[in-house]
Amino acid sequence: MKYIFSLAIFLVFSLSVSTQNSEIFTDFGIGLLSHQPLKTFHEGLSEQLTIEGFETTDNYGINYGFSIGFKINSIKTSFFFQNKVAGAKSSVADFSGYIRLTDELRGYTFGGIYEFDLQQFKKGSLSFGVKGLITSSKLIVKSESNIANSFDNDVLNFRSIDFGSGAIMIYRYPLKVITLRATLGADFYIGGKLKFEDMKEAHLLDSSGNKVTTGWSGLNLGIGIAFPLAN
Repeated sequence: MKYIFSLAIFLVFSLSVSTQNSEIFTDFGIGLLSHQPLKTFHEGLSEQLTIEGFETTDNYGINYGFSIGFKINSIKTSFFFQNKVAGAKSSVADFSGYIRLTDELRGYTFGGIYEFDLQQFKKGSLSFGVKGLITSSKLIVKSESNIANSFDNDVLNFRSIDFGSGAIMIYRYPLKVITLRATLGADFYIGGKLKFEDMKEAHLLDSSGNKVTTGWSGLNLGIGIAFPLAN
């Protein structure tokens, strides 16, 4: 995946430099109200361990990540690459050792945004955009225990492809050499059923026997900067 990320950065830089009237941008984003199927899965998994003191300290509260992209102003269109992560954790520990159960979800998104100008302010502008998204996801489920010097570690990997669309509001505030960006939006995904990495025909199931999806749909907030490129 690091090679894909490096290639994405190279393509973004190359296309931006070769395109007149464009800008390079990068954002930090937080996703909310997402991953309900995985929340239910982790709750069911942790409930199977009927151990006193076993607690869940995180269960897909948010997802977060960075994006890098470029916008071609002449056609009001942006293209970007984004990596994001979310997860859950349950554990118990005492003098005899510990038991830990963790999920980590990683997503790698390629997307495009077409924008409509909404409002031009004395200093800054507001636009509305529609998004097309494709996300490659990987879920890592790990159980780990160390009791009385007896160590056990099990790891299962799952993958999915998610297709989505979305809406986004973008506020831009230009400074001398950069432009500040603030975004608010919502994403809507279909598909995304998680399959065993080594057995593509086998799906991840929750305690009710339902196929678990990544559930990337939700609200998102972002803040970042853009570097305009002169004609």
